[in-house]
Amino acid sequence: MAIERRQHPRYKPVSELKAQAFWQLGAEIFRDGATVANLSLGGCSLLVDRSPPEGAAVMLELSPLPTAPAMKLLSRLSGRSRIGDAWLISLCFQQLSPQLESQLAAALSSDAYRLVDAQLSALYRKHWRVEQWAAYLTAQQLPVMARSKAALIELEAQGKVSGKDLAGLADTDPFLCLCLLREAENRRSSRLGHETTTPLAAVLQLGETAFRELLLASPETDETNQGLAAGESAAVVAGRLAAAWSPARADISPDELVMAVLLSEIGELMLWHFAPELPQAALDSLASGESKRSATAQELSCGFRFKDLTLKCAEIWKLPAILVQLIRGTDSPRANLARLCIDTARHLGAGSDNPALPDDLAAARRLLPGASLEWLAARLIGVAQEDQAALVAQAELAFERGRQASPGHSVPGGSA
Repeated sequence: MAIERRQHPRYKPVSELKAQAFWQLGAEIFRDGATVANLSLGGCSLLVDRSPPEGAAVMLELSPLPTAPAMKLLSRLSGRSRIGDAWLISLCFQQLSPQLESQLAAALSSDAYRLVDAQLSALYRKHWRVEQWAAYLTAQQLPVMARSKAALIELEAQGKVSGKDLAGLADTDPFLCLCLLREAENRRSSRLGHETTTPLAAVLQLGETAFRELLLASPETDETNQGLAAGESAAVVAGRLAAAWSPARADISPDELVMAVLLSEIGELMLWHFAPELPQAALDSLASGESKRSATAQELSCGFRFKDLTLKCAEIWKLPAILVQLIRGTDSPRANLARLCIDTARHLGAGSDNPALPDDLAAARRLLPGASLEWLAARLIGVAQEDQAALVAQAELAFERGRQASPGHSVPGGSA
């Protein structure tokens, strides 16, 4: 059933940033003037009178600043929505040359663009969908948790800082984890032959000096923001759970699973930092009873699911393919385990008596047939030992119900 979207007034093309879009359909070449709604290194959103077809190749001619020379950027249409008599289209840039990427990065980091960007955001972002928000968020400087800076200073005061210690800071800060990954991948030579997929690999790729400079130069999140604090805490708990449970399946790289889990909700976390009114509206929808599930509340309140925002940002950032697969959470037993860790962490955040936890343990038992329910429960974060027995008993009932519902899919017993 389609979800009814909120109605918005027609856009007013008042931005100072203008562009020309060119595309070909058959033998005919089309040209249309455009107003820039947002802009990033990965793509942009434009307001146009005519829209290219889905997936069309578009040559974009624009200046990132009113007085700067025009740039020609090969793009592909990634999304579009009708706004009154106009179209809001999203473009992903294709095969930017190093020179163009450098010019665009310099323009986006300039004070002049920051002023224009603030004006664009105020005018347009209440209309944005996932493509526009992804373009906007990926253009911002990533923050870190303030406690990560304090922890680094404390480590340095002790005089013993190792790569493992620095990676441990990223394990407790999803924002820092993303900062490290992006910086390491930007510096990685294509001749290395493999991508950076763990916090420790990112630290080793950067080195201690670059790590320190990156962390201390990053802006800080507002740790008094309750929504951000709750989401960040759930991500950290999910990462710890992934590290605790993954040995039961002899995971090739538990740290890789931990990194994917930490980044799985990064779209929502970035909204809490840059546009808290959106996730707050989704929470209000849940609290009012208007929506029964988080994903439905997000679509009703914001027009998109935050998970889709995470995946769209991952596409623009060109995150390693294995991490994207694990973040998506549906393509393999390993990805299913990542998703389960995230769900379980959210349920733990509501208390150890959350009625969803027995089902989480039963699901973990099915994914990890070599682990007993007792072993799994003992590794839940924040569940007291005296409460584990009752939780295991309920999980056994849930596990048995699942087995009876799928009699041809039995799971052998065992312990770990």
